Parts: sequence; C-alpha cells; structure tokens
Amino acid sequence: MSARHDGAALTLYCLPYAGGNAATYRGWGETLGPWIDCVPLDLPGHGRLRALPACRDWPGLIEALLDAVEANGPPRTRPCALFGHSMGALVALELAHALRERHGCEPLWLGVAACVAPRERELDEARPTHWLDCSTAEMVAELRRLGGTAEELLADAEFLDLALPALRADFHLCATQARRARSRETRREPPLSCPVWAFGGTNDSVSERNENLSAWCHETAGVFRQRTLEGGHFFVETARARLIREIAAALEPLVFAAPPRAALAASRARGPLYSD
Repeated sequence: MSARHDGAALTLYCLPYAGGNAATYRGWGETLGPWIDCVPLDLPGHGRLRALPACRDWPGLIEALLDAVEANGPPRTRPCALFGHSMGALVALELAHALRERHGCEPLWLGVAACVAPRERELDEARPTHWLDCSTAEMVAELRRLGGTAEELLADAEFLDLALPALRADFHLCATQARRARSRETRREPPLSCPVWAFGGTNDSVSERNENLSAWCHETAGVFRQRTLEGGHFFVETARARLIREIAAALEPLVFAAPPRAALAASRARGPLYSD
C-alpha cells in the first residue's frame, strides 16, 4: 500500500473501480511525494474489508466511507482531495457532498476518471439496472466488455463465486446513482464549489461521446478541466505515471499558491473552464 506521510499538507483519498480495491493505488504515495498523504479506501466487501457484506445502497456505503475518513483524523483539521476511477468517481462525488453535509467542508479538489457524468447517466434510459439478479453469463459479458479481467478468470467458476456478489452490488450502485443525484437536485442542494478534473482514455468507450466527460462540469460551480490520457478504460493503471503527474500538478497550486479570492470569483464568473 502507499506510504503514509503524517506531516503532509493534504490528504488524497482514492476510490477504486467496481470490483476493485485499495491495492489499485499501491505506490501512489511514494510517487506523489511527501506533501500528499495518499489514502486509498476500500469499500465494504472489497480488499481488506472483503469479510464484510458489500453495500447495495448509497447511504450505507457513504456512511461506511465517512467513518473511514473520520478515523483518519477530523476532516476539518487537514485539507483533503478526492480521486475516483470509474465507479470510484461516483463514490468520490457522493463522498464530497457527504463531507460538506456532515462537516461543513468540501474537498479542495475532485478528480474523476473513466466515468460517465451523472447528468448523462440520467439521460440514458437504456442503462441496465438488473445487476442484482441477472445471470452469471450477463455479468461475465459486461466484465469482458469493460476489459481489465483476465479471460482465464472469467472462465474460473470459483473466482466468479467469490467476485460476483461484490460486483453485482457495485454495478447496482452505479446504475442507481443518477436517481440519487436527481433526488439531490430536487432538494435544491447546490453543486460543489471545488475544482473538478475529468480524465478520459483515448481508447475508452466512455470517451467516445465527449459529453460523457464534459458534463462533469455540472457537478461544480468552480473550475472544470478535462484531460485525455493514452489507454483504454483502465488507463489508471496503464498510464499511471502520467495520471499521477496530472493529479500532483492539479493539487500543488491549491495547497501552496491558492489564488486570491478576487481571482477565484472572476474564474467562476467566466463559467467552467475546459482544456485538454
């Protein structure tokens, strides 16, 4: 797991993709440097928490993650940032809102990768929602489509027996997040104010429609940036060095050279920023 930097200026919480775990971010702490304390989080039913039942509802999942963040120290005592890949991006967004609701503080930055924005997910009426009770063959077909799972594992019945319960829960959460976001809008809860950066892969199906990533701009009243990295859906692993450099470059000015309030207000007045 990543090295811990107790004297760091900022904590970066990282959330994995569906079926993944904190090991995805192994070694990130050493690469990011001593001023960032990289803390990958496991979801219940995954990684170090695999003995727990996987969460099938958003309130239960976010409550568990809030407990993990609070166990790492009071959220208001050190700035934090959030990064999530694929499903982890949706989890990071929900966690950001939960931190604001419970502790009155937002992350300094939210990074989302390889994930269709909530607004676009809501517009996709064909998005399947049957993952809790669909056949094993359908689950395997979806995993094959996404890539990242070796073919020999997809043919291993013992592996599938162990992995599919958590994957079904994860896919169900992804399918129901747009409904949760719509409920939040109904309550007129404002968007985040922190910068949001969306990352896409050159060969990832998520990036085929630019709106899948650009629509993340609706999740913040602050600055939005979009980046494209080489690779498919799992560029978080294949383009790891470039991704880590991008994240460090995004965080450094927020921690060490925060812009004057007037400059920040002016950037918000201009609307979301896009660059690639």
